[in-house]
Amino acid sequence: MQLPYSRVQRILRECELYERNQTTYILPIDYGRQTVGLICKARTDNLSDLKLRLLVILKQHRARFINRHLFKEAGFIEAVLPNKVLLSFEDFNQTLQTDALWCKATSVTIKNYAKGAVTFQCQPLDLREVKAKLRDCGYKITHSELGHSPKKALVQLPERQMKRYKEFLEQLKQDHDVVRVYDNVRV
Repeated sequence: MQLPYSRVQRILRECELYERNQTTYILPIDYGRQTVGLICKARTDNLSDLKLRLLVILKQHRARFINRHLFKEAGFIEAVLPNKVLLSFEDFNQTLQTDALWCKATSVTIKNYAKGAVTFQCQPLDLREVKAKLRDCGYKITHSELGHSPKKALVQLPERQMKRYKEFLEQLKQDHDVVRVYDNVRV
């Protein structure tokens, strides 16, 4: 299995971060004056320094640290169903829905039909149990994490605003303490 270079770099960066004695922080961000909400997951030993660094980026893009309670904590499980090659798209989708119900997952999304790559979402406390049941169903788990998902519908930004938002996201992700960013924007 070949991973994209950016994914390998992110994995290496996460491993390096876990080796250091740092704390994980969840920083809620408001972008575009109540249009877009973000959750920035960061690992650092100096929260005030991190906030000062990020504040420069936030001010450039008219964003701010504020919790608008737009997200809920959730478990995410990325998996591959190897024997899906024999299934049509409809059968594959039906299999996923059935397996999601049996495994106590709250939702499932097809990431890549050709490869059988999917993402299951579940309650945070059920993450370990859902992973075990998915393995029993024949899924190969590629990644799992506790993260955040939007409570409401995703926000659709106009093309010009989307370009500026993507620049903002890239600048955020370039900070060495930022591990992951969750948002409520439709791509």
